[in-house]
Amino acid sequence: MKADSIALALTWDGSRWPVAKLPAAARKFLNVPGLKATPKQLSEILRAGRIKEIRICWVPILRGGDEVLCSPFATKNGRRIPFRQTSSRQLGDALGVVYRR
Repeated sequence: MKADSIALALTWDGSRWPVAKLPAAARKFLNVPGLKATPKQLSEILRAGRIKEIRICWVPILRGGDEVLCSPFATKNGRRIPFRQTSSRQLGDALGVVYRR
């Protein structure tokens, strides 16, 4: 994982989805050999303001449980991080979306 980007596979309710379970096109879109960051580590990376791009493969499944990425975190200046969708790609049943600052 580069210091300025994050790539994740998420279900519609925000649960992490294993990259290995994605079809080849989705794995190529994420271009990640295996992201091992916990939700807390991801929050720290985002809070630090180093992220310029987020690549998400939205998997059309509801998973539920405790391991969802919905925990709030505060940024350095207390403001929203201004990400905008710059592109999207249909990847079979999944949707690949790129968000940039």
